Amino acid sequence: MDITSLIIKAKQGDTQAFGQLYDCFAQRIFRYVRIKIQNREEAQDILQEVFTKAFLGLKRLDPEKLNFTAWLYKVASNTINDHFRKKYSHPEPVEIDDSMDIIDKTSILEEVSTGSDLEIVRASFKQLPAIYRQVLELRFFQNLSLGEVATALSKSNLAVRMLQHRALKKVKNILKDKYDLG
Repeated sequence: MDITSLIIKAKQGDTQAFGQLYDCFAQRIFRYVRIKIQNREEAQDILQEVFTKAFLGLKRLDPEKLNFTAWLYKVASNTINDHFRKKYSHPEPVEIDDSMDIIDKTSILEEVSTGSDLEIVRASFKQLPAIYRQVLELRFFQNLSLGEVATALSKSNLAVRMLQHRALKKVKNILKDKYDLG
């Protein structure tokens, strides 16, 4: 069954159709959420919130005129932003544990040298600004079109192309400098 038919059925209250939509998109949206949310449990909670908002928002959608995938990523982006607003308006105190292990900086290089090319690139993503990571994740790992990314991020196609260009240039420089892949 195609996405539009599932949306129409879900809009009419068919929870099984919405369950199928969830099955189609949950893993991709979860990976997207994990770009910004490092804690797995928090990311899972946000994923559930995204689909709750999506279910409630279906009533206002016109499936014939809407790119559902881009809309769902936009809901995810807004939910992530809401999460950070709540979190930073009431920060949690954290105790510093003296017995905490210090990360060995050489382990990153060892991992990269033994990992696949994709893992090397993913490691370089951690050094990118969040917006660059979002654009690259949506374009190349989630395989969204330029227009879908623009919709998801509330930006113009031109802005997304510029961000993508700058992000790829930065990744290239990081790889060249850190791993001598120039």
